[in-house]
Amino acid sequence: MDIKDKIMNTLLELVAVPGIAGTKSEGLTAKKTLHILEDIHYFQQHPENLNLIKIKGDPLNRSFVSALFCSSKPSKKTIVLTGHLDVVDVEDFGHLKELAFKPIELKKRIKELPLDKDALEDLESEDYIFGRGTADMKFGLALHIELLRELSLRDDFEGNILFLAVPGEESNSEGMLAAIPHLLELNKKFGYKYIGLFVSECCIPKEIGDETKRIYLGTAGKVMPLFLFTGKETHVYESFSGLNPNLLAGELNRLLELNPDFCDNNRGNLTPPPTCLKHTDLKELYSVQTPLMAASYYNVLTLNLSIDELMDKLKKLCFQAFENTLNIIEERVNKYSSISNRNSLRETFQTKVLTYEEVYKRVKELMGEKFDKYIEKKIEQWTDENMDLQNIAINIMKETYLNYPDKSPSIIIGFAPPYYPDKHLREHKDDDMVLLKVVDNILEYAKDKFNTNIEKDHYYMAICDLSYTGTTNKEGLNTIASNILGINKSYNLPVEELSQLDIPSIAFGGFGKDFHKFSERLNIPYSFEVVPDLYEKAIYDLFNN
Repeated sequence: MDIKDKIMNTLLELVAVPGIAGTKSEGLTAKKTLHILEDIHYFQQHPENLNLIKIKGDPLNRSFVSALFCSSKPSKKTIVLTGHLDVVDVEDFGHLKELAFKPIELKKRIKELPLDKDALEDLESEDYIFGRGTADMKFGLALHIELLRELSLRDDFEGNILFLAVPGEESNSEGMLAAIPHLLELNKKFGYKYIGLFVSECCIPKEIGDETKRIYLGTAGKVMPLFLFTGKETHVYESFSGLNPNLLAGELNRLLELNPDFCDNNRGNLTPPPTCLKHTDLKELYSVQTPLMAASYYNVLTLNLSIDELMDKLKKLCFQAFENTLNIIEERVNKYSSISNRNSLRETFQTKVLTYEEVYKRVKELMGEKFDKYIEKKIEQWTDENMDLQNIAINIMKETYLNYPDKSPSIIIGFAPPYYPDKHLREHKDDDMVLLKVVDNILEYAKDKFNTNIEKDHYYMAICDLSYTGTTNKEGLNTIASNILGINKSYNLPVEELSQLDIPSIAFGGFGKDFHKFSERLNIPYSFEVVPDLYEKAIYDLFNN
């Protein structure tokens, strides 16, 4: 059986195990991956190098898989192959959701779903395999597993290959975050030098009809600015005497939503503008009292934007939103007074914008360790209630504000989990340039052997675990860490360990379409015939450099 058939068989085995993100079924995929790896001769001879490693404190009790092949000729050079084993849910498959994980059966009936023209053409071409996880990203795992099987049998190079299959990428990347200390531990224990890391994410079209194949030299980052709006409650009959935080939140939304000033432009790539992922007041029960607090958080992608610069821009926008809100109130009070022929009862407010770090430090000064212990207990309670990390973050900010002495209306800025640093190969760093040269070589090889043109793209824009392969911006990392709600409590971001890692990394996989849709599919000719050959060449070139 050639490697193409082996990859297909392993892909179908992996796809058959759902592993839906945020559920305990992720553990089933990890165990299945381990079971497949146990069939590799090398790991039968060296079982100590194959491990299922539990993620500490994970409420779903998830694990990641670590498989380490060491060549018979000793070497410190180590290449990391990694991908995620979770997938998104299958509700969008409707009445065919039971077939979502059975590509062969799904192919016979998928026309019952409203496929668009591009998907129909791909189905009829016989060049695509449909099903949840085929492209995103069980193919990447199958590819790495079968490469590991093949290369471990050959054992004709000097170097080590570490394969990591991690859960949680579709949620908060809990698996890759847990793998960071593992990478450092192997480095410390055996002195391994990580000369390259490959995330096997499939390349994706930039528009319908785009068939361009790509290798990504970096990944976009992601931050989630979280805002707590605190007002002054009042009876609805005396609405001008209070300040409704929904008005503050609405004005900030007007200024920030889809604002191109917050797009990041680098190396010819432009991020999409910010968009609001949640906007709510924190009033739990109905009454005729106006809300005291509201909250919202936004998705912001970065390419080369410093966190300090982003924080400054957010502060300025919050000041503007606050001033605009006060002007709106003033204008409407005056208009109401002229209509009613009487002076309305109202209160004067001052613009106030704070960072979460400032609020927390003041509360900590007043309450000491008692406050941290209180929040830790609350986090345990919220976790037991299955509250997600983002709502836990809102609640932490709310509880911190309730213990803050100054209750005048304000906008407080923090960050909700998760945080993904942007990452890119750097022209001034020798190790990065070695990997870039390898990429150039395999692109030339693809053109000569397969008549396939592959484009170098600077950033994988869909967010991936490449973000956690190291960072050199320690100051920016510390800035955001001090403002992430729940860090090292409900959300594990190993800041110190991440700052110690700096692995040259790229995203390189097959070619897929319609991730997270019922029409998710993987291109067979490129993914199974071209990509494995290119991977082999890249691995040998890196080891022989």
